Amino acid sequence: MRNVTLPILLAASLAMAAPARAQTDLGDVVSGIAQQLIAKEADKRAYLQAQQQNTVRGYRSYLSQYPTGVYRENAQRALVKLGAVEDPAPKPPVGGGQSAASVEASLGLSRSQRVLIQKQLTAVGYPTGVADGLWGAKTRDAIGSWQRKNKQSITGYVTARQVNLLAQQAGSVVGPGPAEPSAGNDALEESLLNLSYAERREVQRRLTTLGYNTYGVDGGFGANTRRAMAAWQRDEGLRASGYLTADQLRSLRQQTGG
Repeated sequence: MRNVTLPILLAASLAMAAPARAQTDLGDVVSGIAQQLIAKEADKRAYLQAQQQNTVRGYRSYLSQYPTGVYRENAQRALVKLGAVEDPAPKPPVGGGQSAASVEASLGLSRSQRVLIQKQLTAVGYPTGVADGLWGAKTRDAIGSWQRKNKQSITGYVTARQVNLLAQQAGSVVGPGPAEPSAGNDALEESLLNLSYAERREVQRRLTTLGYNTYGVDGGFGANTRRAMAAWQRDEGLRASGYLTADQLRSLRQQTGG
């Protein structure tokens, strides 16, 4: 009798323990599902917030929080529409990972130096149009063509070494090469753009769209607008002067889809 009772008691105890373990496993599963749902909901809320803002900063903030989020591709497409993603064939970085534009900006070329470089390019067979120091699309194309011919990285932006090489090639046809690079007169360069009232308001709108609030769209470049410009320039790896150049105006329009 004793031999029969022991197996019965053991089986009973196992039967009673089994539901408890099953409940624990079920609780773990439910807890895991709940956490996943909470994470998905947080992901969704963050994306909806970025979507409501519809700014480059908003979508980038979402992607930084959720780099593999459910709405990652949506956010990336939105950035493309806003013009914040560079062309399919972006300018190759030079100088330790810096963008070509940043490397050129660090040279601090004055307007007179930029005029001279335009004349040198024209002299060696790469016409830039009017040599005014405001490097528009024609000058960038000329730089790119010159770089291709000289087996340089084709970026449309110059480096210090390329400035010296171009000066050597132009020689006395144009005159002496540019002096040591120095900070340009940013305020003068912006004034040469001769921005209209409508264009100044456009700049303010575009900066605000990108998340750099100018605290008003009135066409007046006051302290708030200058701070917004400087913040945008800093984030783009440019000298934070608070004054726009022709290149920067073009980039600002590209980033905001205009």
